[in-house]
Amino acid sequence: MPTGQWTQAIVPETAFAIHVLISPQARVDARIAGRLARLDPMSAGEIFLCDLGECPAAFIQDPLETVRFHISRRCLDDLAYDRGSRHVAGLRTRLGGRDPVLHGLCLALLGKIQVFGQADQLFLDNIALAFHSHIVDRYGESRTGGGRRGRLAPWQLGRACELMTARMEQGTTIAELAEACELSASHFARAFRGTTGLPPHQWLMNARMERAKALLEIDFLPLREIALACGFSDQSHFTRAFTVQEGTSPARWRRLRLG
Repeated sequence: MPTGQWTQAIVPETAFAIHVLISPQARVDARIAGRLARLDPMSAGEIFLCDLGECPAAFIQDPLETVRFHISRRCLDDLAYDRGSRHVAGLRTRLGGRDPVLHGLCLALLGKIQVFGQADQLFLDNIALAFHSHIVDRYGESRTGGGRRGRLAPWQLGRACELMTARMEQGTTIAELAEACELSASHFARAFRGTTGLPPHQWLMNARMERAKALLEIDFLPLREIALACGFSDQSHFTRAFTVQEGTSPARWRRLRLG
């Protein structure tokens, strides 16, 4: 963000912006619907939540490191409907205050990117679902009813697992898996975890590792080809992921396995 000046004016839209501070900030002035607010120094983990229909702006004195989320009112309504709740009127403006859940989600996302250089789509989808659910629960102006709990039917679990396995090389998304199971994305994600004990992205990572181990036992296959066949972007990504999950590199695992 630019420092020493007001942020550029935005076109009003029916959506919300949430900024989660990753580093402390000495001073920020905010302007919401034309009203000025001077904020005290803020620490990492504090948030700004504002309605983009109110043309928010900020005066940034020092370099500001944040993770920004965008959520539309339509998305809020869809999530509420899926959870068996009534219409969500909106989100309460929040200028400061720690939110350890959102901070933790941001750190998980940044950590994934730092370790692997990227975050796979299923992981991103799960972060987004957790983020949306928490936002509605904590900041929604209408909170009623509980979410529908349940498990996947055997045919749904089989279809989801078959689809992830068949598309291991190119990857898939929560939305595609949910559509195949005739469920909404958030309902599918909860039901999949309730059935398997794992979020879809972790199930897929385990499946990739099992395929990788089977291919590693074919001693003439190069690691680069194994990496691509298991859905990793390159050999380096495969080596990092394998080492994190198995505690040793694929090359060493192969040597120990084949003697």
